[in-house]
Amino acid sequence: MKKLILSLIVVVFAFATTAQVVVRGVSPAAIANNFDFTWADPAGGDWSCPDFLVPNTFVEAPIMLADDGTEGVNIQGNPMSAEACNGPLINDMTGFIAIIYRNTCEFGYKALQAENAGALGVIIINRDPEAVGMGGGAEGLNVTIPTVMLSSVDGAVLTDEMVNGEVVVFMGNKQNLFANDGGSSESAVLSPRYGSVPVAMANNGYSFQAGIEVYNFGSDDNTFSVTASVDGPGGNIYSETVSSFVASGDTLAVFNGNPTEFPLVDPGSWDEGDYTLSYTIAIDGQVDEADFDNVYTREFGVTSMLSLAGQENGTLKINTFPSNATSSYQTCMQLQDVYPSATFGISGFYFAALASDSILQDEEIIMDVFEWNDAWTDVSGGWATITFDDLNQVGGGLYYPASNDENGVVVYAPLDAAVTVGDNQRYLVCLTTYNPNISFGYDNTLNYDANYSIYTQPISPLNIDGTTWYSGWSGVTALGLGLKMESGAGVEEVTQLSGRAFPNPANDAVTIDIDGEGSAVMVVSDIAGRLVLSNNVNLVNGQTLVDISSLDEGVYMFNVTLDNGNTSTFSVVKK
Repeated sequence: MKKLILSLIVVVFAFATTAQVVVRGVSPAAIANNFDFTWADPAGGDWSCPDFLVPNTFVEAPIMLADDGTEGVNIQGNPMSAEACNGPLINDMTGFIAIIYRNTCEFGYKALQAENAGALGVIIINRDPEAVGMGGGAEGLNVTIPTVMLSSVDGAVLTDEMVNGEVVVFMGNKQNLFANDGGSSESAVLSPRYGSVPVAMANNGYSFQAGIEVYNFGSDDNTFSVTASVDGPGGNIYSETVSSFVASGDTLAVFNGNPTEFPLVDPGSWDEGDYTLSYTIAIDGQVDEADFDNVYTREFGVTSMLSLAGQENGTLKINTFPSNATSSYQTCMQLQDVYPSATFGISGFYFAALASDSILQDEEIIMDVFEWNDAWTDVSGGWATITFDDLNQVGGGLYYPASNDENGVVVYAPLDAAVTVGDNQRYLVCLTTYNPNISFGYDNTLNYDANYSIYTQPISPLNIDGTTWYSGWSGVTALGLGLKMESGAGVEEVTQLSGRAFPNPANDAVTIDIDGEGSAVMVVSDIAGRLVLSNNVNLVNGQTLVDISSLDEGVYMFNVTLDNGNTSTFSVVKK
């Protein structure tokens, strides 16, 4: 059964006890970075693998794809022979770390086949874009080599590089492996509060904390310096360095309120464009002997939308579609802030929906804005203390994809009416589907683990099958939901008219058909919200022909406003 781990994220870092355990690419340089992973921990009682929590417990070796001789490919398109489910392996894995795909048999059985073939360790590649916990099953207690799991995305990074030559991986405990070695991990780095923030909100006093937890992996005591820097379209706007002595095996928590901290990132004014927050760790007077984990970056933008997800070329950054729903799936972002004006609000959603069967056309997607009025309790007391009993709906809408070509593509959908948002009021802004084949896009390049722990507030709550609320997907990936926010929301009352376009998808021309007559203004935007076409049109019997030959292939939002202020909004796919 397909099952992704729904994380009940630990509020305080377990970083001090686990940060020294890593899975990283050693060579070539293209894969020389840390990977998110889970591991077969003998403390669970169903594995006999080495204990990575013991310093100097590791394996470093080239990787090799397992092969049990089975013909064909699995549903993900990977060789079934590399699932290691049908008896002994036919390739000699002596001196190698085995690469094995998850699917049709127990993890312990897979790992044991690799060990029997001479493997020094095992990397199991998940079929989903997350690394999940692994039970040892019937054979786990017979496995004595290190066994880890990587996500489908990270696994593909390794297997794709294998076609170019030898790929070497380190997996295990790096404490005291070198004399001078410091670093951190993605889960111990604070991200900005948003991946994308509207210009008006940014210039209304927007600021965020910078912070990172640094670990002394080396056997020597050292003084560490950490620099946080923010670069934007106009150059560097923030650069601060702190330093502190850190004993071997100890940590340095550089967070607001601690003895060592960064000042707020608060430039006073923000230019529209792309920004990079970077953290750089150095050892005073020494060369770091393993510097692959010394630099961490977070990309964010000042744009026209508000989102936890990052943005790229003006649109949402989407790279994963997690879900394990069987009947319904509701995924949300929490919103609580201070806004530029009393009329500032949400007029529509940017998002991407993916149907696993590729049938997305006309599927109903529900958009909701709720006031979240439950008594506030932060997550320091555990996720079970957070309740979702007092949700007051203040806005919403329905979206029906016009074509299967929208599958996995970021689109824009207006709410039935714009919703003004109040300062410091807590909101849940949600997408819901009742088709278990549909999932919604996330951005896993922005890790909010540290934000969750430091701010002690939910990031992206979600509800699976209408029964249980969870704090988010493992790794606290960012929900790819962008809110179009603007002043004047809800000031004028207009009627949203029904409208459509045909043919849809279209080539060079499309007929728009609206429940209205006479002159109107037609505005066409791409999926990033950028204006690409604007014309005055005349509706005869509600219809007019529009030339779209100048548009590139893609999904576009048509907004038609009549002289009386009534509007109609719909999407068109240009082939």
